[in-house]
Amino acid sequence: MKGLLQSILTFAGILRPELPSMDESSLPSLPSDHPASIQLSAWLEAFNIGDKEKLLTYHKSNFPYNIIGNDIRGIQGELELARMTGGFRIADIESTSAPSSVVVVLQGKNRRNYGRRYDRVSMEVDISKPNNPVMAFEINAINTPLKLIRQGDPRRSTYEKAYRPLTSVLRQKVVHGLAKVIREQYIYPELGRDIIGALETYLKNGQYEAYSNSEDFAQRLTEDIQAAGHDKHMSIDFDEPPEDEGWNIFLSKQRKMKLLEELRGMNFGFGSISFDKVSVPGKTIATLPIDGFVPSDELEVRTAIGEIMSSIADADALLVDLRVNHGGDPDTIAFMESYILTDAPVHLLDFVDRSGKVKDSFSTLPASKLPAGSKLFGASKPLFVLTSNETSFGGEDMAYNLQAFKRASAIVGEGNESTAGAAHTINTPQYVCEKDFGKMWWFVAVPNLKPVHEITRTNWEGIGVKSDVIAGEGDWKGVADAKEVATRLLMKSLKPGQEL
Repeated sequence: MKGLLQSILTFAGILRPELPSMDESSLPSLPSDHPASIQLSAWLEAFNIGDKEKLLTYHKSNFPYNIIGNDIRGIQGELELARMTGGFRIADIESTSAPSSVVVVLQGKNRRNYGRRYDRVSMEVDISKPNNPVMAFEINAINTPLKLIRQGDPRRSTYEKAYRPLTSVLRQKVVHGLAKVIREQYIYPELGRDIIGALETYLKNGQYEAYSNSEDFAQRLTEDIQAAGHDKHMSIDFDEPPEDEGWNIFLSKQRKMKLLEELRGMNFGFGSISFDKVSVPGKTIATLPIDGFVPSDELEVRTAIGEIMSSIADADALLVDLRVNHGGDPDTIAFMESYILTDAPVHLLDFVDRSGKVKDSFSTLPASKLPAGSKLFGASKPLFVLTSNETSFGGEDMAYNLQAFKRASAIVGEGNESTAGAAHTINTPQYVCEKDFGKMWWFVAVPNLKPVHEITRTNWEGIGVKSDVIAGEGDWKGVADAKEVATRLLMKSLKPGQEL
């Protein structure tokens, strides 16, 4: 669940830690006579160059994209990761015990743009074939390994305290701290009591006794509370804290400039926008990938997002690609939807607390309140929404709005009947057991607000946004790509010269 914590801290404006740079000359090298290491070195070389054609050529011969996890989803996701990290360097080699597998710790070269400090990568190759093609690949964020913190480093004692093996007493304190946050904050108090009851039963029955590692224990606790509550927003994470603990750094002019630089490097949450002028002669189909909704409080950010939204205004049809969107700022969602919904201001939804009190409300903006020079795509032209089972949180918010207001011609799922089903939100981050582990190590995410939609008077929690069309199924069996399905649907309906 590190991704959730990192998103919250990043969007809250907390500075990323400035860790000492590693001396390139002291970095470990992968063995040149080890099949899996040779293949990993080849991938790193192609990845660090960051050239699309070189990566595609490499993957075609050695490394099929369909075996990669969520962090790298196709060429666009890989290029975005390469851009944000500035490439990877090998910080540690953990295992080369078998010729067919290798496990290493990587560090992004551009730590300012990349919120993670270290990643663990494992690769398995097929040594029965001449080119040793990749059979399995995983990349996951990890805390800074203690062995990478030198003796004498003032941080080392802090990490030693946090990383010490869990005892029965420490496990009990973590469970009780988690239970306290659920009891005081969870949006559904009765369900919260059931979740706490499940935790106490597991603790009493000794089901947690085998856990001595905090990261493993956090994962188990997260699985247990999500299973008991069926709420994907709920989690507990053991993650090293940022070095700057301030939550109000947005007040700093220097911080604003740094944030703007970082958001610009992320293209303000957008992927690579494309314009298809071939599929339907005489018509232009724009594809707008939105990978996340960055904070848009600052005028410069809102202006930049407005320019991107305006760039698709003249297209004849629009594909809103939310397949890898894991959420972000709800104000930004409403702002973007101002360009594709009509009759603004349109009230979208409210966030309410456990007592039913409205704590926040979201509506689209009239054209007069959009940045100067804004151009609207409008509400009459065809618009398809692309989703996957990864589409969650704010990505679902946008898809749900466009479906509920009947703005979307269709929701096209990439093999998924619905999206993730994560609607609840968290606006009060909580840390527990700080006396025992240090400040800000155990992070508890418990939803204290839920959205109530203007049209449906409910939300998508637990059920997701239902797909109208599913790529790879029914009439579309054999066509697994949601974008391809949506494009073909447009090709059927849009004839040359036909009015849209």
